Amino acid sequence: MRTITAALSVGLLCAAVAACSGTADVVSGTAQKTKSASVPTPAQADEPSADDPQTAAGLTYSAPPDRPMALGEAWQWTSTTRSGAKATGTTAVLAYEQHKPPSPADENLRYDQVKVRICSTAGTPITVYRRFIALIRPTGEVNTIKMKAPDPKTAFPSNDIVLKPGQCAEGTIDFLGARSARPALAVWGPNGAPKAAKWAIPQ
Repeated sequence: MRTITAALSVGLLCAAVAACSGTADVVSGTAQKTKSASVPTPAQADEPSADDPQTAAGLTYSAPPDRPMALGEAWQWTSTTRSGAKATGTTAVLAYEQHKPPSPADENLRYDQVKVRICSTAGTPITVYRRFIALIRPTGEVNTIKMKAPDPKTAFPSNDIVLKPGQCAEGTIDFLGARSARPALAVWGPNGAPKAAKWAIPQ
């Protein structure tokens, strides 16, 4: 069973993801226990802080490619604040794999894991947010249920971090999934983006 919500961070992501329009569902919130087996515990919700610097600065991004990119392909973007300050950087979904969650769990449950790298290359420092990464299922559902990392040492930072030019944030993000369904796309849709950048996940 899943909980379908309209959390603020999901709404911001959906503003940049075309698949959120129409009848597509947004899968978010917390996974609930079933009678047959317990469900792994989701990570604490990635909610924006009240003093979100990107929102306060009126940040806008250049448009990503229309086509889905291949895993490992980096999108080089430019962001501009309301005052005209610019930053450039790259974002890439490097890899995808599906693996079993820690037991006990329903035999059909899986973790859909993506490895992400976001870098600042020039201009003003940037703030990096894990919450703008999501998966899109073949049905069009947007999955934002992020799980506690099996290995915190290799996980993408769960807290917002500031990157100066020349710095990168890299790590894995685990989403609650199912053995019978692999996601079709990984997306990154930050505040101010005209649409989400997309990476195709091989089927």
